[in-house]
Amino acid sequence: MPFRAINSPRRGFTLLEVMIATLIISLLAFTLFRFVSTHLQAMHTTTELQAERDSLQAVVQLVQTQLADLPRRQNGVILGNPLKIHDLPSDELIWRTHAGQGVLTAAAPGEYRVTMTVQPVEGAPSEYELGLRREPITVEARSNVDFFARGSGQSKYNWVSLIRPMAGFEVRYFDSRLNAWLDRWTDQTARPVLVRIRLWKAADEAPLEAILPVPSGNMQQP
Repeated sequence: MPFRAINSPRRGFTLLEVMIATLIISLLAFTLFRFVSTHLQAMHTTTELQAERDSLQAVVQLVQTQLADLPRRQNGVILGNPLKIHDLPSDELIWRTHAGQGVLTAAAPGEYRVTMTVQPVEGAPSEYELGLRREPITVEARSNVDFFARGSGQSKYNWVSLIRPMAGFEVRYFDSRLNAWLDRWTDQTARPVLVRIRLWKAADEAPLEAILPVPSGNMQQP
């Protein structure tokens, strides 16, 4: 019996089918790219926000440590003035301290007046930063001339930046004698029992708020 080949025409993809398949693959690849890109951006934003939060919490910890270390038998160890920059508070929290965390150096002789506040960045006046203005009080402190590079005469000081950029810094003081929060503290012989600080990283963001105890509060100085 003779063998008869069966004619079976081989059918390939048409141009339209190839175009549709390419379009589907392209859409899937674009969707995957958008998903990965959005996920990475969200991770980056979360990391930045956490870093900002950590830096603000570090400032709170610094203030808390200084309030706990205030000398118990000394006048005028804590003062405060309310100020504003562009309708946001840039208050001054002032304390007296020796070498250590208060001046962020362990090798500074003498005693210092440290002011935490917001001020323009040197060389970039439209940008602001939170930092410490460190001024010498005693003769030993003033002997380190190179350390105090800003200001002039008896007003020379050293500035150390803590957070940049920074929009606002507010300080309030609770006076138990008045049972009220005050926007300034000028009493040389007493201390507030509580200090409330608010920190604005950006003007349109909610501030980080902390209420800190002053262990030596209400102690009248001799």
